[in-house]
Amino acid sequence: MTHAADTSATSGLPSQKRTTLRIAVLTFTAIGAIAGSLFVMKRDVPASCPGELIGAWKTAAAGYENGMLVITSQTVTFSVGGEHLEAQAVRRLETAPDGPRILYTLVYGPSRRDEQTLSLYYHTRDRTLRFKNQSHLVWTKASVAS
Repeated sequence: MTHAADTSATSGLPSQKRTTLRIAVLTFTAIGAIAGSLFVMKRDVPASCPGELIGAWKTAAAGYENGMLVITSQTVTFSVGGEHLEAQAVRRLETAPDGPRILYTLVYGPSRRDEQTLSLYYHTRDRTLRFKNQSHLVWTKASVAS
């Protein structure tokens, strides 16, 4: 008789352990799903460009006389010879100080699949831009007539 009481008492323990384990697994799964969705939502928020980059930039270099680079807080637009290309959302922005200049790497595009990268140096003293791969081109912020 004692034996029967022992088996009934021990048979309930594995069931309790399974229930506790199921609750723990479901809790961790729910927390992971919430954290993952928050991470994805945060990644899709456009990056915000700093004030020194915001504006219309021009260069006097040959071949770029009618060209312009326009940067807003969340978009980048290129125009060449009066032909404007569509504004693209800045998806990510990396900053790396480099002496008297700052290297900005803008990742932009309509979707992650169509992302492009623009790396440029902002020179803090003369307030100019130079593309990392075209350092001979000096871009200055165009003044706005009011």
